[in-house]
Amino acid sequence: MSNPLSNYFRKPEIYVKLPSQGRWYPPNTLQMNDQGEVGVMPMTARDELIIRTPDALLNGQATVDVIKSCVPDIKDPWQMPAMDLDSILLGLRIASYGENVEFTTSNSGIIQEIKVNLPQLMTMVGSGGYNDTVTISNGLTIITKPIDYRGVTKSALRTYEEQRLMKTVTDSDLSEGDKIEKFSKIFAGLSDLTVNTMANMIVEVRPVEGDPVVNPVHIKEFVYNMDTKIADEIRNHIESNNKIGGIPPITVASTEEQLKAGAPKTYTANVSFDNSNFFVSRSSRSQNLR
Repeated sequence: MSNPLSNYFRKPEIYVKLPSQGRWYPPNTLQMNDQGEVGVMPMTARDELIIRTPDALLNGQATVDVIKSCVPDIKDPWQMPAMDLDSILLGLRIASYGENVEFTTSNSGIIQEIKVNLPQLMTMVGSGGYNDTVTISNGLTIITKPIDYRGVTKSALRTYEEQRLMKTVTDSDLSEGDKIEKFSKIFAGLSDLTVNTMANMIVEVRPVEGDPVVNPVHIKEFVYNMDTKIADEIRNHIESNNKIGGIPPITVASTEEQLKAGAPKTYTANVSFDNSNFFVSRSSRSQNLR
């Protein structure tokens, strides 16, 4: 029996184009409309509580649960290319609270409050243009893929845990020798994390002669045994692609007070938000630009 209140259920408020253009999603995990967009519905009261739960934010589960709730076209957000995340979060904010948000920034030590139009900001997000192929100086051709949200979350959580462990060791009563030994293990863990992340983003290696290599075990061995020069070439290729989907800095006009303090007429500020602060009530606190 259909619900007589179904006409009052939430519906998509905005349609968002994905910077990935739908590439790299596993089969049956994404459904876009004919314009290559996904619909974004407003958050529910439950979603608002979830998105502001610190522990769930740290491990990524809160973001995944809210995307599942509000963007049902993305069936498994864990496997979503990380480049799509900012566009989805902007869409969630617009659908839930409207097109404008207030930020605070500072210049010459003077705080300024500005209003940012989020749809306009969304048009500034880079899309497409991902270059999955690079030929490095030793003749190898490397085929890469973007990191997914699970990979980003896993990396961020591991880094956080290692940093917390470093602080614990620093504040401990261990001898200097024991501290150095602990630090060595922590740094080794962080190095392994970096190398593993790179290995997971390489899907194929094409030698100058012979068949392409796609076995993940062989690729990981290659990454662990390549020299620094080759690693830097691959890292530069990956980092150039990581800019896709990110929010570029915005230009802000200085106030009269800032100009009197010696500030230039305009300056750039990076839009920075985290889920717990970005998704707050309509009349809530200002956000920060840094």
